[in-house]
Amino acid sequence: MSSSNWKQYFDKKAEVHGASVKSSDYFDDESFFMQRDNTLRWLGESKGKVILDAGCGVGAFSEPLVKQNTVYGVDFSEKSLEFAAGRGLQTSADDLTALHFEAGKFDVVLCIGVIQLIEQYKSVIGELARVTKPGGTLLIQTLNKGSLQRKVLRLFEKSKKFDKMYAMDELKKVFEAHGFEQIQFLNIYHPFKFVTTGDGQGLFSNTLSTSFAIKGRKKID
Repeated sequence: MSSSNWKQYFDKKAEVHGASVKSSDYFDDESFFMQRDNTLRWLGESKGKVILDAGCGVGAFSEPLVKQNTVYGVDFSEKSLEFAAGRGLQTSADDLTALHFEAGKFDVVLCIGVIQLIEQYKSVIGELARVTKPGGTLLIQTLNKGSLQRKVLRLFEKSKKFDKMYAMDELKKVFEAHGFEQIQFLNIYHPFKFVTTGDGQGLFSNTLSTSFAIKGRKKID
């Protein structure tokens, strides 16, 4: 789908489901909370940090971070942002390929379940890298191109929502090109509740995980 169609899609979901996690595109509520809890645990303790949730939707993913941090949320769905603001995020409608923030503003940048919706993903990652502070963390979660389950789902998914998927080594190269180091992966295996971590090189994680998160530390010059 085009960006305008995705905007209409998520505006409609927010109108129908409100602040519920059903406004996000997960298999079900249980899957959402499992992925959120595991991802934020893997991110590590965050206290007193300035955080960006890029493509925040209704703000459910970064809501646990609001209490002890300053969390900004941007999205192209203004209806979704109404609910994100209600969760305590400082919100603005923004283009992820041209964010209005100054360079190096954020200690942590999250981009959860977004780049599979965007063709110009390298431009998005470039912008997210720009606003990440040297020494800060960029964490992106997306669909695994090597997943056997995803390949089966594509045979039945009529809307083609799963057409854009990524290989772990593909995103690792983009991270490295933008000056990130200490790159690690979190692999998620829906509908199972366990996760694994590593460098993304294992056959098991590459073929059986349905999605993954990648995080890296921006080099300090």
